[in-house]
Amino acid sequence: MSNHGFFQITQKLFLRDGEKLLVLRDRKSGHGDLPGGRMNEDEFFSDWSESIFREVSEELGEQIKIDVNPEPIFIHKHRVNEGNFPCVIIAYTASLVNGNIQLSDEHDFMDWVNIKDFDPSKLFSEYMLEAVQLYLKKHA
Repeated sequence: MSNHGFFQITQKLFLRDGEKLLVLRDRKSGHGDLPGGRMNEDEFFSDWSESIFREVSEELGEQIKIDVNPEPIFIHKHRVNEGNFPCVIIAYTASLVNGNIQLSDEHDFMDWVNIKDFDPSKLFSEYMLEAVQLYLKKHA
């Protein structure tokens, strides 16, 4: 008999400003990251975009305004660095409307990289690297 698994849901944004893509670095792991994060239990039965906007305001500051396309561009797998939990990544595209980013203490580095010549392997690893490579292949 097989056991059904329990998995967490991570929603990540490919946040663009024209040809530039926002990349972050996780302070704890030192690995590349994208804006977004895990859904809380109480958010599961709500509108999932509320979870995205909560994460974005936590990670990038209250005054940033973004436009998120609610249609996922792909689904990928991931292990959360803390606790090694298996996670489903749901990836979305978003664009910066206005505002200045105020990084939270979750991340210690950010950059707007050019999607045409960015090499994600210098910053990202494992499943997040695969996700960014997948995005760049389709959208660069």
